[in-house]
Amino acid sequence: MTRLCEDCGEHAEWQLSAVRENAVPPDTTVTGACHEHRLDATENLLSQYGNVTIVETLG
Repeated sequence: MTRLCEDCGEHAEWQLSAVRENAVPPDTTVTGACHEHRLDATENLLSQYGNVTIVETLG
């Protein structure tokens, strides 16, 4: 299954994973983003989850 960009619905070139390490158990969320919306998705994860570790995977 191909992941889609959550902003525009196009093919997601990036998968972004955010982990809140201070949560017990650690809280993880995954989102997809196209090239145009990658930074928007990263900013959204930071604003929603605060202090997180974000991993971006191309593919």
